[in-house]
Amino acid sequence: MRRPALLTPLLAALLVLCLAPGLRAQELGEGWLMPPGDPVGSLIPSRPDAPAAAEPTPAVQPSLRSRAGPAEIRRLIVSRLRLTDARQRPQVLRQARCLAYAVYFEAQGETRLGQLAVAQVVLNRLRVPAYPKTICSVIADRGQFPWTTGDLTIRDAARFRIAWSVALHMMAGIFTDPTRGATHFYAPARVGAPAWATPEAYLLTIGGHRFFRP
Repeated sequence: MRRPALLTPLLAALLVLCLAPGLRAQELGEGWLMPPGDPVGSLIPSRPDAPAAAEPTPAVQPSLRSRAGPAEIRRLIVSRLRLTDARQRPQVLRQARCLAYAVYFEAQGETRLGQLAVAQVVLNRLRVPAYPKTICSVIADRGQFPWTTGDLTIRDAARFRIAWSVALHMMAGIFTDPTRGATHFYAPARVGAPAWATPEAYLLTIGGHRFFRP
């Protein structure tokens, strides 16, 4: 991740329109979420907060904003994202797909908490005037996410479904911010420390990522 630069329109369009080989088109958008004949939200993935059995327990745990059960959480996602509004739904799901791509390519090997944190950084940038004002635009902002210039093929359908679930939950505000307001992160195992990764800007480490607010 780098500081904001100019948006690349072609890249933004690619993120919005790209479909992942190996998945049916409806699994990446409205059809997968709400297939014909099923009640609204019936296939919203279950809560992504519980780590898989083989994952170590992280030092920081994601915090639900309420004690709602899975059914209520699905209802909240549908309501807060206005998924019953036929005019709003396609745009909301396009933004969710962009966020799911970011989670998949940046954090697919992380714990659920690590994936929630990466999604939250994108959302935090929406509140900063220096960045674009939509999720897809933040992700496509030139130089911010290097994976956007590479191969965008989704090779693990199961992991992408988890990323899609994380995106929906975080966009709907189901979890509190696990990053303490971070707007930047990087993975020390993959890249050297960027110039903005100063001790003063450091917030915390979650899994393989360090989080900052320069």
